[in-house]
Amino acid sequence: MTSKEDIRTRLAEVSGWQTATRDDAAVAETLEQTRSMDRICPLNEAAFFDEFFHYIGEIGAWPLLEALDPKKREGPLYPFIQFVLFTIMRSVGGVSSMLATRDVLLTDEALMGVLGFNAVQVERGSNERGLSRRTRPVEVRGAFSFETVADNIVEIGADRLAAMFNGAIRCLAGQKMFPSQIDAVLDATDDEATPKYTTDDGQKVPRVSREKRPDVRANRDAKKIKVTVFGWKIWIVFEAVSKIPLAMKIDGINVTDNQHALEVLAQARANVAGYATIRSVALDRGFLDGKVLSQMDKDTVVYIPAKSDMTITADAREIARRAEALFARGLGLEGSTYEERVERVRHGSGKNTTFEDRMTTVVRIRELPCDWWTKEGSSSASNAKDFKPKLVNATVVLRWDGAPKDAEKEVVILDTDPADGAFVGFDAYDDRSLIENTCNREAKESWFLEHHPKRSEAGVRVHAYFVFLCMALVSAFRLHKQKCEEQAQSRGKEVGVSRYRRQLEAENRDKVVVFCGPHFGIFRNYEVMLLVGVSVRERSLMGESAQSVLERCRAGRRDTS
Repeated sequence: MTSKEDIRTRLAEVSGWQTATRDDAAVAETLEQTRSMDRICPLNEAAFFDEFFHYIGEIGAWPLLEALDPKKREGPLYPFIQFVLFTIMRSVGGVSSMLATRDVLLTDEALMGVLGFNAVQVERGSNERGLSRRTRPVEVRGAFSFETVADNIVEIGADRLAAMFNGAIRCLAGQKMFPSQIDAVLDATDDEATPKYTTDDGQKVPRVSREKRPDVRANRDAKKIKVTVFGWKIWIVFEAVSKIPLAMKIDGINVTDNQHALEVLAQARANVAGYATIRSVALDRGFLDGKVLSQMDKDTVVYIPAKSDMTITADAREIARRAEALFARGLGLEGSTYEERVERVRHGSGKNTTFEDRMTTVVRIRELPCDWWTKEGSSSASNAKDFKPKLVNATVVLRWDGAPKDAEKEVVILDTDPADGAFVGFDAYDDRSLIENTCNREAKESWFLEHHPKRSEAGVRVHAYFVFLCMALVSAFRLHKQKCEEQAQSRGKEVGVSRYRRQLEAENRDKVVVFCGPHFGIFRNYEVMLLVGVSVRERSLMGESAQSVLERCRAGRRDTS
C-alpha cells in the first residue's frame, strides 16, 4: 500500500532534473562532511501539483481535460474536472491503488485544496451521503470517496480519451519538445487482467496462450511453461530523446502486433506534423510482416531484427563469418563492412572503482535480397519472371558487449537506412531497448499501469490513457523547468517557473529535498541545519544533533534494505 512517504519520494524523483535515487544516509553524510549540496528544493506536494496543473494550462491542454466530461450525470455534486485532476494526481504520485488514495490524497487538506476543496470538506466530507450506513466514525472523512472517482472516470469514452491524448501530444509538439527529425520506437506491451473483468460487449476477456518462464528470480534459466494470459495490449510509439510517448492504441491481448502498427505510426506522424518528422522507426520481431514493412518504409527508415529460422538470417550470418575471416587476414569482402567497437564500463566507486572493456563486433551487409519484404508479403511472388526482390541492409552482431560468440544466436538486424556506417543499424535497434526500460517497464512498476480503477475493459482503457498521458506531461514538465531555469540564469534574472520556484523556497517548509551527486535525501529543515553545522537551540535541548540525524538516517537505510 502506498504511504505518504512513498508519494513524497515519488514527487521528489519526478520533479528532479537528473536521474537520482533516494539515499538519505548518503546525503546526510555528504552534508556533514562537506557542508555543501548540489541543490535544495521545498518538498510540498500541493505546490508541485499546483505548478504542474499551471503548466498543463500554459501549453493549452486544459480544455482537453475539460472535454473528457461524458455529461451523463444529473445534478452532479462535483465538477467532472475534479475527478480528472484527482486521477492525474494518482498517476503522477505513483499511488498503487484506488484504496490507497484515501490515506495519501483524499484526506490531505493541502492536496485537496488544489482541487478546490476547503478544510471543512476534507474533514467532514462534501455531503452527507453514506453517513447513515457508517458504523465506525473516522477522524478525517475525505473530500469524496475513491469509489465515486472510479465510478465516474470509467464513463469516459474511448474517443474522448484518444482525443485528449493526441491533443496533448500536439500541444507538446507545439512547445518544441521533440527534435525536428524523430527516431521513433514502436512496441506493443501487455496490460494483463483476470478472467473476472467485464468487457464492453459482454464477451469473455481476451486471452492468449504463451510460453513464459515462472517468476522465479533465483533461477533465470527456468524452463518456460505454457500459460494463458488474459487482458489487453497497448501499442506505443515512443520518442527516446524526450522520453515521451507520441501515440497509443489499445486492443485485445490476442491481437497480433502488426495489426495496428501502421495505424499507431500514422497517428504519431499526425500528432507531430508541422513541428517534427518521424525519420525512422525501430521495431521488434513481432512486427515482421512483409506487407506492413513495405507500407512503412515508403516514408520511414525501418530497423527490425530477423527471426532465426529465416533464409535471409542464414545468408547474412554466412556472409558475416566470411567477412570476419577475411578481416583477420587483412582483407575485406565486397558489399560488407567489418568493424569492432570497445566500450569502457565503470563498476563501483571510489577506491573500489574498476573498469571493464566490452567489445562489440558487427558486420554490415549492404543490399541483401529479401523476397518477402513486398506489398504481397509472400515469397511465392518470387517465382514470377518480372519479380524484383527488396534490397535491404543487414547488420550481423557477431559479439555484443563482450558476450561469448554463439553462431546460433547471432542477431541479424534488417534496415533500409542508406547510411554507410557499420554500426548504423546496430545503434538504431539498440535504442529500441529504451522503450522497454524507460516506458513499458516503468509504466508497470512505477506508474502501476496494471492496477486499474475498475475491473473492467473501461477501467483498463482509462487508466492506460492517463498513465501514458502523465508520463508524457511529466517528462515535458521537467524539460520545461530545466529550460526556464537555464534561460533565467543566463540572463541573470529570475522569470517564469524560476521565479515561482524561488518563491516556494523562500517560504517556510517543514521538509526539503536535498540533491547531492547521484542521490537525494528528504529531511526536515532543522535536520539540514544540524548537518551543515548550524546550532538549532530548541532541537539541541531535545537531544538532537548532527550525529543523531546521521544515526537515524543510517538506521532507516538498514530497515529498508
